[in-house]
Amino acid sequence: MRQRLEILFWSIGIVLMLIFFGAQALGEIERKRGLAAFEESKHSAEVRNRAQKPLQHVTSGTATAPATDSDPSSDDGVLAILRISEIGMELPVRYGTEEKVLRRGPGIVEGTSLPGSRGNVAIAAHRDIHFRGLKDLEIGDLINLEMPDQTQSYIVTELSVVEPTDVHVLDETGQSVLTLLTCYPFYFVGNAPQRFVVRAEASEFIH
Repeated sequence: MRQRLEILFWSIGIVLMLIFFGAQALGEIERKRGLAAFEESKHSAEVRNRAQKPLQHVTSGTATAPATDSDPSSDDGVLAILRISEIGMELPVRYGTEEKVLRRGPGIVEGTSLPGSRGNVAIAAHRDIHFRGLKDLEIGDLINLEMPDQTQSYIVTELSVVEPTDVHVLDETGQSVLTLLTCYPFYFVGNAPQRFVVRAEASEFIH
């Protein structure tokens, strides 16, 4: 009986390890795919803008630039790239927190501000696949959120642990802030009971 239990526990452990490493491998594939799609979209937008620049329409003696596509996302659904050099993090950010989104990378929390707009830009991700590196962040670290036409810089001002019901971290603050969320503790097995929150304040726009 004891031997059967040992075999069962070993089997469960092996299955959990395979699931964990499989999710990490798929996450890395999606990360690289998202980065490549964003760079391709950004390059295409730059080429299109250069081509359209000299083609101004003249109406009643007033020169106006032709309309362009206002959708900032890439064909892969990537809205921005989250870069934190201190912890070696470079992740494509999409919209939404559905599981199909979070399997691929971080997602903008529905109802919060979009990258490039004033307000609370809240981004969530799984700790096991993408956001475990947040445990090494320190107050004062720099976070860059790159969009197709500009990069917003943020300075980390607060690191905290909250309950899942503490949704006040998603509230608007009247300032341009970035909020990163993931499950906590980082090495908890199963559904973690708390949330790790990074709050960063906007520093400047880098065009």
